[in-house]
Amino acid sequence: MTEIEVRVVSAEAADHGAAEFWLGDRLFGFTRLDDGELVLTIEPLEDGRAISVNAHSLHDALAEAKRLLASY
Repeated sequence: MTEIEVRVVSAEAADHGAAEFWLGDRLFGFTRLDDGELVLTIEPLEDGRAISVNAHSLHDALAEAKRLLASY
């Protein structure tokens, strides 16, 4: 399992709750604010395959997204 990297690209993105979730060189999801709640959208890979991440890695990545977004 590859570690999930979380990126927040700008203060403007952070204002909208936008954090990117990467597996290696592939963007697989992003967050956004919806009625004040942080929502994660996961997109299929370009070739249509599903993405699998373990619960621990996803939990840690969501916590990191919240931390990064709060730091802007």
